[in-house]
Amino acid sequence: MRFAVRLLALAAALCGLAAAPGPDPLAALADANGHPAALHLLATGTRVLEGRTVVTTLDQLGSRRLLRRCIAGVCGGTWFDGTTQFTFGLNEIALPEESDATVLTERTLAAIASYAFAEPAFRGSGGTVVAAGPGRWHVRAHDGIDLIAVVDPAAHALRRVETPEGRLVATYARETKAGGASFALDRNGPFEAGPLDAVAVSSDPLDPPAGPVPALAGDPAIPLDSEPVPIVPCGLGGHNLRCLLDTGATPSAITLSVAETLNLEPHGELEISGIGSFATGFVEAGPLQLGPARFASARFAVIPPSSAAPFDVVVGSDLLARMRLVLDHAHHVARILPSGGSAPADAVHLTFRAGSPIVQTMFGPQGARALLDTGDQAVLSFGYAAYREGPQWAIVGRGQALGVGGGADDAFTVEIPEVHVGPVTVGKTRATVRRTQSVAHVGVGLWDRFLVDLDEAAGRLTLTTR
Repeated sequence: MRFAVRLLALAAALCGLAAAPGPDPLAALADANGHPAALHLLATGTRVLEGRTVVTTLDQLGSRRLLRRCIAGVCGGTWFDGTTQFTFGLNEIALPEESDATVLTERTLAAIASYAFAEPAFRGSGGTVVAAGPGRWHVRAHDGIDLIAVVDPAAHALRRVETPEGRLVATYARETKAGGASFALDRNGPFEAGPLDAVAVSSDPLDPPAGPVPALAGDPAIPLDSEPVPIVPCGLGGHNLRCLLDTGATPSAITLSVAETLNLEPHGELEISGIGSFATGFVEAGPLQLGPARFASARFAVIPPSSAAPFDVVVGSDLLARMRLVLDHAHHVARILPSGGSAPADAVHLTFRAGSPIVQTMFGPQGARALLDTGDQAVLSFGYAAYREGPQWAIVGRGQALGVGGGADDAFTVEIPEVHVGPVTVGKTRATVRRTQSVAHVGVGLWDRFLVDLDEAAGRLTLTTR
């Protein structure tokens, strides 16, 4: 009997061994690479491109990453918080990009590049990982797209990322170690840094860029000039000036004469584009006083004087994103308020593209994402390509559109039977067609009909009919 009991116990033990799961290959992959998703890794690289020195830094912590490039002293880049991609420029004010296919790609790609997909937390947050063959993993982040991570089985190293159809997305090579964690110094693909030189572990928290924030105090009202675009009195460096509030401009800018008055020498190299383009430098100046808003300091591109409107300073979308702007053209007043507060039901949702606010519009049978541009005098403007693809409305006028820096563009005017901006019906509208314009613009010509409440930080625009 005792012998039989022992045999039964042995059989049970053998059955238990047979049923025990094998080692988790994802856990083995994370172990082999030193769990890089748990560390704040800071990588740097310097290259000379077309005679200019480009300094790149990449901060990575799990799926979050901060990519900054500095060229001839001018820096900009992207911040990805694991869900949303933000862009930032001269003033390092991060604004969210539209959630399109590229953002869906980045959500999964960032998890793969950091080996976060191999950690249990990735699956616990809604991500999925399925073996797709030797060294191949089918990965999908929560609210991301499906990608294939291709790993060298012998080296346990990520080599490339593909779509499920086999299209190459990104490649990784030249692995090194930092704090025991693997990091590829050669990183090629969307959102990637390119070749880097070194990587180290940072003990600092990984935070988004921190640009200038204004202090708000005093009367929120500022008188609006009689110009068709919103120009208000302001102060910079102790001088009384005129500021154009221009959501279509990024970065903010000052004229060369103002820079000379403030004894500021432009440095760095950046290109300003719009109607025409030109190379320039930037200055750092302050304080900037805009009604109740006071920026201790900010960076400004330096531009030639404008022949289109008499202003000294362009307060662009980057600085305007720090406040709520109400434009009341009927009473010739603007108000600057703190961002936030309850949103009305008919508020128009804003997204951003390269730092400029974007709103959904309909003109005739066409739908378009249009840049919200308070520096554009037209009600609506778009390019010749969009005109050619539409009903080709009758031309009712011709002329030229002027831009900052002396640029000009041939233009003509058409009359569109009905225009919608978000849920707001504008009705019959005259629009400007510019031959070289690529993105539709909603300008201030529309806004005389409405009380305009623009809150970039909250991502909303409210148009109240007068």
